[in-house]
Amino acid sequence: MELDLPKVAAFLCCSGIQQDVLSKNYDLRGVFQGFNPPTYPFGAEFLTFTRFAFDRDGEFRIDISLFSETGDKVADTQPRDLKFNLGSGSADLITAWRVHFPGKGQYVFKAFCNNLNVAEARLQCR
Repeated sequence: MELDLPKVAAFLCCSGIQQDVLSKNYDLRGVFQGFNPPTYPFGAEFLTFTRFAFDRDGEFRIDISLFSETGDKVADTQPRDLKFNLGSGSADLITAWRVHFPGKGQYVFKAFCNNLNVAEARLQCR
């Protein structure tokens, strides 16, 4: 059974994101898939860009959490309401993160829509 919820079309970790005022296009800089710091614990500041797709009008509560490979929650966002208009078909969420990574391993971002997990993206720390 498929739920009537937005789907994640893109999820990217970036060093910086800027949006052109006129065109509304995004400039994503420093896109990466993980960290390779000299030592742990490691503190990092970065941004995530998430594009949600939905083909109807609607409003949904969206939040994103970061979990360790053992399932412990490392960080999360405040829930935000995203509105979808029939003409656009998508809505974007940009989130700033300041995360303390305790050690090496695979970390998982989980996107929640109305408290239901709708997508996951992996972040590798070597």
